[in-house]
Amino acid sequence: MSETTDKIVMRALAEKFADERAHRIATIAAQELIESEGERIDEADTYRIPSCQVDEHTLDCIQHLCWVGEAVSHETPDGYVMVQLGDFTLGSLA
Repeated sequence: MSETTDKIVMRALAEKFADERAHRIATIAAQELIESEGERIDEADTYRIPSCQVDEHTLDCIQHLCWVGEAVSHETPDGYVMVQLGDFTLGSLA
């Protein structure tokens, strides 16, 4: 490989590792937000948050966790957002 190709490969790897690190940090921060803002209920790793307290940032965190398969959520008729943390990826179903 040429020096230019080596630099391109190294830069691509550095960007990949940075993206993965940012993803892990965002996931951990989102989980911590749910655990701190939500009220833990009797179901395993399930938290409820009053809908009136779910701001845009909290909603973004919930959506992030659901998108990466780290949570499922739904709204209840009595005005709560329920969030269950766990492994909900396709790999966990196999």
